[in-house]
Amino acid sequence: MTATPRTETAAPTRAPWPLAGLLVIAAGTFLSVTTEMLPMGLLSSISRDLDVSEPTVGLLVTGYALMVALFAAPLGRLTARFPRRGLLVGTLVAYAASNVIMALSTVYPLAAVARLIGGLTHGAFWAICAGYAARMVTPDRVGRAVTLVFTGGTVAILLGVPAGTALGVAIGWRAAFAVLAGIALLLALVGWRLLPDYPGEAAGGGMSLFQVLRTPSVAIVVVTTAVTMLGYFSFYTYISPFLQSTGLSEAALSAALLGYGAAGAVGLLAAGLLVDKRPRFAMLAGTCTLTVALIALALSGHSAAAAVASAAVAGMALNALATLVQAAILRAAPVGAADTAAALNASAFNVGIGGGALVGGMVLAGWGPAALPIVAALLTCAGVCGVAYGRRAGFPAAIPSSVG
Repeated sequence: MTATPRTETAAPTRAPWPLAGLLVIAAGTFLSVTTEMLPMGLLSSISRDLDVSEPTVGLLVTGYALMVALFAAPLGRLTARFPRRGLLVGTLVAYAASNVIMALSTVYPLAAVARLIGGLTHGAFWAICAGYAARMVTPDRVGRAVTLVFTGGTVAILLGVPAGTALGVAIGWRAAFAVLAGIALLLALVGWRLLPDYPGEAAGGGMSLFQVLRTPSVAIVVVTTAVTMLGYFSFYTYISPFLQSTGLSEAALSAALLGYGAAGAVGLLAAGLLVDKRPRFAMLAGTCTLTVALIALALSGHSAAAAVASAAVAGMALNALATLVQAAILRAAPVGAADTAAALNASAFNVGIGGGALVGGMVLAGWGPAALPIVAALLTCAGVCGVAYGRRAGFPAAIPSSVG
């Protein structure tokens, strides 16, 4: 009698979690956010050393963000066919160059050139980083992958900016930028070894930037991102003078920013728990919490403790939203246009950052620091409306089965 061979069906295995590659991109977001935000913690030092006003130093943030706003989407399309690893490593090397120039700046125009170079680099980096992470995982894990990547931004706010602020106060702001340059070069070497390489794609799946932007789901996410960030950064760019106006000393600023960053970590954790399960609820909760926290800041008066606590709640909400809108745009993108949509959202994010710095500077110069959270809250209310409007497209309750 011939025995019938046994056949066994192997249980389906899930693709391993690409931790090393995601951590490299997370380290890149740490570097990029620290580079972009560091002048906010060193406004007083830089303004004294370069002999310009604090609002003028704030324009270094505006110019940086303007480069991202203008060029993130075009750079994303221009580089769409480039191999992903080489492109991302190239942006890290460019970050190093920008920070070296900033560290060597002795006059304001040279510092402005450094920040403009950094802004172009930032645009290229953010045009690809979310899409790069999404390509490493299955569609049902996109939210968690993006959350891990954006942990780098939270760590930047929690440790990078406060540490850079403390270093700048202790031994000079130029030293802080020199350290960032060294980190960027080291990360470029590590990235070349550890990042998986992917080929480029046809830009936007054959769709123009305007066609991608006109997609209803993309449009509502982009507009909501822009107005929310415009409101928040009209306050946050000038958080140092605002907190000092409530009675907080300059020496205590780094500790206050550390608490702000710790609260941001809580927001990131909340986003990670909800981003793939209840994304719409998370967006509504985040935008409403941010607006309420800004109103509380406006009512804090001369209570430094109340101001620091309210700023921490705002930071918690903002860090959650930064992750949630990135996951939302990847899901909203038309098929084959995820990188283009992500680049458009990066532009919107930095329209908010740069425009916020500009609006906040005008408010600070015209009405003083107490008016900053009032204007910010009015603008973030528009973000709440955007999420409410996008219940069918952009911010639906259900998660699409695939990412474009």
